[in-house]
Amino acid sequence: MPLNPIVLNKFREWRLDAVKFVEEVLLVNKPHIKISTQQREFLEALPHQKRISIRSGHGTGKDASASWAILWFLTTRVYAKVVCTAPTARQLNDILWSEISKWIRESAIQEEFVVQRDKIFNKNASKEWWARAVSPSVRADPADQAETLAGFHGDHLLIIIDEASGVEDPVFIPIEGALTQEDNRVMLIGNPTKNKGYFHDTQFHPEIRKQWYRLHWDSRDSENVKSDYPSYMANKYGVDSNVFRIRVAGEPPLEDERTLIPLHWAEQCIGKEMEISDEEPIYLGCDIARYGEDRSIILPRHGLRILPWLTFQGMNTITLAGHIMQTYTEVNAEGCGIDVIGVGAGVADYLRKQRMPGLFDVNVSWASSDPLKYALLRDELWWRIRENCMYGYYSFPDIKLPGETLSIGQELANELSSPHYEFNKNGAVKVESKKDMKKRGIASPNIADSLGITEFFYSYSTKIFRKQVVVNKSKHNYPRPSINSARKRIRGTNNWMTV
Repeated sequence: MPLNPIVLNKFREWRLDAVKFVEEVLLVNKPHIKISTQQREFLEALPHQKRISIRSGHGTGKDASASWAILWFLTTRVYAKVVCTAPTARQLNDILWSEISKWIRESAIQEEFVVQRDKIFNKNASKEWWARAVSPSVRADPADQAETLAGFHGDHLLIIIDEASGVEDPVFIPIEGALTQEDNRVMLIGNPTKNKGYFHDTQFHPEIRKQWYRLHWDSRDSENVKSDYPSYMANKYGVDSNVFRIRVAGEPPLEDERTLIPLHWAEQCIGKEMEISDEEPIYLGCDIARYGEDRSIILPRHGLRILPWLTFQGMNTITLAGHIMQTYTEVNAEGCGIDVIGVGAGVADYLRKQRMPGLFDVNVSWASSDPLKYALLRDELWWRIRENCMYGYYSFPDIKLPGETLSIGQELANELSSPHYEFNKNGAVKVESKKDMKKRGIASPNIADSLGITEFFYSYSTKIFRKQVVVNKSKHNYPRPSINSARKRIRGTNNWMTV
């Protein structure tokens, strides 16, 4: 393919200087955007390193850096090929690919490349000069997952693995086989959510780490991170917590057998795509606080999908009850559970006077369905959440509010990973109380507790909340029981919860 000599000389110049490429090509119309010190160190190393591994806290600009690397490689090599993967298709398409699109717009190369949902290609060589998004199948066995990056070869090949800590180890197997040519490279980047695995080894294994150019981006050292973010995370979770280590310090979690739900279990549920049966009702879980630092949460749930929740602070019971009723109507809910310990009882009483349908009192200090396994109902509900997170059954919303560093799904995952647990003298599970968490400097997990309220109903939500007869295709028709009969069962031993 004939190239303009002036352009060709620029290609050679940019190929050896990724910082100049970003400044002259991608930021040429964005003078307000500056390359951070951490990003500059990465860009300076990019032309000279075959294997790069970056562990990072949040907000440091790692997705921007990955996008810059992809566009630098595509622009400075004729017939270049870039293969990108991440734990889920959502992370590729909604995060990395949208980031790439943003940097191409108004850049000096916007007329050279076409951006599609899962592919970017040069207009003059669409089949030979491209970047592709390839996501592993979360349901595939290890052998099939190993095929994710298999079969990609070329003289100029770059492999980008985003959120690398969340990618299963079999996906990494073909990497070394793909790095056979001089200009074949790989870049791993992400939050270190695990303390083992391929990505962890590239940073910490005494021998493997020697083969990698390693970078560590602490959010506290980044010009891209708002100054109040580390302080907020320290105050809420404690500087010694795994949440702070991963989200801010860019360090892997410490091994702690007392942790009830490891953060990476909860993170795998964020943005998970799933279909919910029309037979599943929508219902609310409400954790109530009045004044002080604690927040009141109104959390809607549809099957295993958790919908965006509302948060209130410093609100009286009557006003809060009004918001619950409004939310109930807006999401077309058919039931609502309220934690009636403390001020929650007043909210429930007011809603009952207003004849709110499908309203249930839930007291997490009640006995569990099996006292030999769980000390109290609260412990049972948290354990159920633990199992759902472990297997990735939930879908948490992946929505980032304006001005926030974390998505609301990440905020929920943080809370779920905060409490410890132990076993009492009878061998039953006992989850750390809010009081004890506060002694450790950890804020009350109000969102997670609201999820626990919904877990109280999940197994039998169809029979409790549905207003009509629901067809269970495998067995029978179940008419909805009366509110009184259902409440009577809930107030008892809770044996009805056992599946």
